[in-house]
Amino acid sequence: MESKISLLELNTEISDNRSAFLTGNGFSINFDKGFSNLYDNLYSAHEILINNSQFKVKSNHVFNKICKDNYKSVMQYLKYFSEADLLILFQDAALFAESIISNEQLIAELWKSNIITKLTFGFSQIEPLTQICEVSKERGIKFVNIEHWTILIYFYAAIKNINPSCYEFPTNNTFIMALKHGSKNKQNFVEGQDGTFELYSDVIFNGFTTYFRMLFSIAIFSKGKAVNFDKLDNRDTIDLNKLNEFLNEFDLLLSLNYDNIMEKVALKKVEHLHGEFVLNKEEYVYNQSYGMNSEEGYVSFSDILIGDYFIFKSFLPVVNKLSAQRGFINKKIDTFGRKLERLFSENSITTAVVFGMSIENDYHVLRNMMLAFYNSGVKEPHIIYSYFNEKEKQDFIEEFDNVITFSEEVNIYCRNIKVSYVQTQEVLSTYFYKKFK
Repeated sequence: MESKISLLELNTEISDNRSAFLTGNGFSINFDKGFSNLYDNLYSAHEILINNSQFKVKSNHVFNKICKDNYKSVMQYLKYFSEADLLILFQDAALFAESIISNEQLIAELWKSNIITKLTFGFSQIEPLTQICEVSKERGIKFVNIEHWTILIYFYAAIKNINPSCYEFPTNNTFIMALKHGSKNKQNFVEGQDGTFELYSDVIFNGFTTYFRMLFSIAIFSKGKAVNFDKLDNRDTIDLNKLNEFLNEFDLLLSLNYDNIMEKVALKKVEHLHGEFVLNKEEYVYNQSYGMNSEEGYVSFSDILIGDYFIFKSFLPVVNKLSAQRGFINKKIDTFGRKLERLFSENSITTAVVFGMSIENDYHVLRNMMLAFYNSGVKEPHIIYSYFNEKEKQDFIEEFDNVITFSEEVNIYCRNIKVSYVQTQEVLSTYFYKKFK
């Protein structure tokens, strides 16, 4: 059952039920446009990374050496890149993506080798690859979803592994050169695992992966705007009292963002499902610590999840959780699904409002929300999706149906979840922005 609801009906649903507010980047960009134009922050982030970042590893000798050798090799290669060079790096990445997608024989071999695999809801590694090619051609690389780029690290490792006769890597390509530097230390400390695990490990321990995660974390930090409310460009246009009242109608606040803007407005705890910036504390996740020095103090972003669905939203969180259980040094974290289910259960959530989130690359959010309702025994669950335009709404409607691939009993339950839609612009004009006369 799908229906568009008014703001009055939205308010009734929130106040009459135990409700959760889950937000994506569409929340934060209202406070500062810098959160939507990350590519514009990229070179300054690169300079901060070179001069003020910190990457530490605490583990056994082999683990240490792999991480540090590969990261150091990439940093030596990229250290003196200019702003134009950095832009070319991503243009070369798009050319690499095009060289894969346009080679039908290679694609067939990758399917046959199970390097490309289709998930139960029809999504495969081809989708982010295609998105990179299409968006970079039509609009330019600055419009490519930043999380799609990491799929190219996976394809690089896979192609190197199977060494197909039908394909040669593009020459004079700075992106491929960076990945080559990032795999300098090829020593494998994982024994007795299947090929997929080894392949994923090649991606996780490529030094460029570390660089990429740090680069975009620093870009998102936006020179302190992520944690310092006074630095936000649009703060004076937001009606903080009205927004505070709106957010406090909810029983649970959830964020896919890494900033602390929502807690600064709501003045209460916000659960961060993809990690967060932590001030003045050195943290380790999977025996590695990511951080930097800033005007706000030392900033840790060790638990931030940036990257494609397959490795960085599905595989890595499980590895991070296992490493936390096995080593006292690591931050205690849970997988996305377990955390969401626990929070829904503890707060008796029956209604969830999803705001400022595109479904692209966040399929796990929807699937885990469905399972959280089911496992909590909610009899009449309700998801309210706030959409910015018709395409966003249609994508959500389509993917809602696609991701229901559980057992027959769970599928029936999920198909009966009530889904309503509210237009984002209405929410913004009523609860976010000041009315200027």
